[in-house]
Amino acid sequence: MDSARAFLLRIACGFVVVVLASCDSVSVHRTPSPAPGPGRGYGPPSHARAHGYRRKQVCGYELVYDSGRGVYVVVGLPDCYYHEGHFYRWHAGAWEISVRADGDWTAVGRQALPPGLQAKTEDKTKGKGFAKGKS
Repeated sequence: MDSARAFLLRIACGFVVVVLASCDSVSVHRTPSPAPGPGRGYGPPSHARAHGYRRKQVCGYELVYDSGRGVYVVVGLPDCYYHEGHFYRWHAGAWEISVRADGDWTAVGRQALPPGLQAKTEDKTKGKGFAKGKS
């Protein structure tokens, strides 16, 4: 009788293993991606080119990518640009830099500008000026 019990126990264990193996009990929990916070918007990261995105928002300002200069133009602020976490503006005949578009501007030399704005400086010094409506 011991061998019959052992046999039945083996069959019962085998049955349990087969039943458990056939269960689809895996559950996947997905967390929704967070909405952009202040100062962050949808679009490419600051270190990447736009790759199809032409607009984004930073610090509440709308930005439009200028592929010719490789920087974003700040909509509504004349001669103001955004590149890799910094705002640049042409003000009173010199370039200034800030981490915010609404304050704390510091004068900056041409060598600290993104390449597209360095070329824009050359245009300015040659008397071409900044074209209105274009960057």
